[in-house]
Amino acid sequence: MAGWRQWHARRRSKSGFAMRRAMAEALHAMVVDLRAGATPALAAESAAADAPGPVAEILDAVAGAARLGGNLAETLATVTTAEPLSAARRRLVRAWSLSQRHGLPLADLLDAVRQDITAELRFTNQSEAAMSGPRASATVLAALPVFGLLLGEGMGAHPTHILFATPSGNALLLLGTALITTGAAWSAHLTRRGAPR
Repeated sequence: MAGWRQWHARRRSKSGFAMRRAMAEALHAMVVDLRAGATPALAAESAAADAPGPVAEILDAVAGAARLGGNLAETLATVTTAEPLSAARRRLVRAWSLSQRHGLPLADLLDAVRQDITAELRFTNQSEAAMSGPRASATVLAALPVFGLLLGEGMGAHPTHILFATPSGNALLLLGTALITTGAAWSAHLTRRGAPR
C-alpha cells in the first residue's frame, strides 16, 4: 500500500512537471510572437494551438481577455486550473495587470514569468536527482526481508512455516510487517520533504 501511494505520488509529480514545462514553452512561444509584432490575443491563440489541454485552456482565456479587453483575473477564475499550474497562472495574471496598469512591455513580463518557471523546473530536476539515491536505498532496505525469507526457504530453514504456523512466528510476522510499513512510510515522508512539490 505504501509503495502504491509512493508510485502514484511520483506519477502525479511527473505529470505536474510536464505541465509546467509545457507552460514555459507556451510562454516562450508567446514572447517570440509578441516581439515579432503580434497582438497579445493572436500570440496567446498561437501558443494555445500547440499546448496541451490545461495550458491551452489558460492561454485561450488570455486570448479572450485580450480580444475583449476584459479582466484576465476574472476570466481565468472561470477556468479550472490543475494545481501544478496555479502558481504560473497567478504570475501570468500579475504580469498582465502590470502591463495593463503601467504600460510595461508584455513580452518582457511574460519572459520573466517563463524564466521563473524554468528556474523552478531546474531546481525540481536537481532535487529529484538528489533524492533518487535515498529512495533507491529505502526500496532495497524494504525488500531485504523478502529476500531473507527466500534465502531461508532455499536453505531449507522454512521461515514461512514458522511465521505462519506458530504463535510466536505470527507475532514476529505482524511486528516485522508493521516495522517495514512504518519504515517505508517514514522514508517516503523524508524524501518527499526534501524534494519540491
